[in-house]
Amino acid sequence: MNLFEDYKNVIKKAVENDPTKSNKIYGLSEPMLESNREYLKLLRNELPGRELSREMKLFAKGMGVKETFDYQPLGSHPDFTYLKATDLVEEHWIISGFIDVKKSTKLFNNFTKGTVRLITESIIRASIFAVNLCGGYVHRIQGDGLMVYFGGKNIEKLKAVEDALKSFSMISYFVKNDLKDFFEDNGIQDIHTRAGLDLGHSKQVDWFYSGIGESGEVTTCSLHTSLAPKMQSNAKNSGIVVGHNVTTQLRKDKYFEQRSKEIHDYEDGRKYYQYNFDWERYLVDNNLAVQNDMGVLVLTINTLPDPNRNSRDLYPIASKSKPYFNYD
Repeated sequence: MNLFEDYKNVIKKAVENDPTKSNKIYGLSEPMLESNREYLKLLRNELPGRELSREMKLFAKGMGVKETFDYQPLGSHPDFTYLKATDLVEEHWIISGFIDVKKSTKLFNNFTKGTVRLITESIIRASIFAVNLCGGYVHRIQGDGLMVYFGGKNIEKLKAVEDALKSFSMISYFVKNDLKDFFEDNGIQDIHTRAGLDLGHSKQVDWFYSGIGESGEVTTCSLHTSLAPKMQSNAKNSGIVVGHNVTTQLRKDKYFEQRSKEIHDYEDGRKYYQYNFDWERYLVDNNLAVQNDMGVLVLTINTLPDPNRNSRDLYPIASKSKPYFNYD
């Protein structure tokens, strides 16, 4: 099941029809650019919107969620919109997340800004879909990245943590597995995501309205909201870094590797640590991905085993495909 196929196809068509591919020597004429702008305008309509594709609906159904999403306005977590334009403050836990695409500025070296715009929007829309699929709320779009919240007043904290990890894992999968090879084939090296997630408990988070009049948003003031983007900047290529509060909710050490340096020093003897999150293993363990016969990770759901497959045939795949080999 290729969950993000529609987004990938739009990116592929935009790149293959970019006028710079065939006109690097003589330059680009205005009629040529105008023709490409019209093409990109039509191509943009092929991106999934509120109406999900068949594959997306099947995946949503398999996860046990609705096949239609109520996309909230940016900066409008429904549990806290009542705070808008007021002086009220409410304490309530939340998971803050930041994810973006690193080295995406390289795209401007190879394609017109129109093509870059459509590539970026395709990745953003795919990310928004993954966030909503897992019950999250997009708080802000920042260039080619997102700031998001997971959690609220009608969900258990553990469930929100699990949802946040699933969502960011799927976004990381999309760029690493669906797009990386295609970009490299077109001269773009080392495009990848980096992500950070942290949980602030109720006594650690203030919800309030920040701004003046309409120039503002309902947002959070929390150490853990502030730490999430720092964790993002510390993540490896295609990596996700999470805070200690996330690990204590999930209570499964096999997914987390503590980093050598803390993310925050309270300067009273306490330190707050950050952890690399093994999102590929998490997807497999939660039946959201499998490895095919080539050892490549593939997103799927409700996959049933092949009754004709001999388990001995899996050895050459598993032996080359850590971290899934010889795990308890």
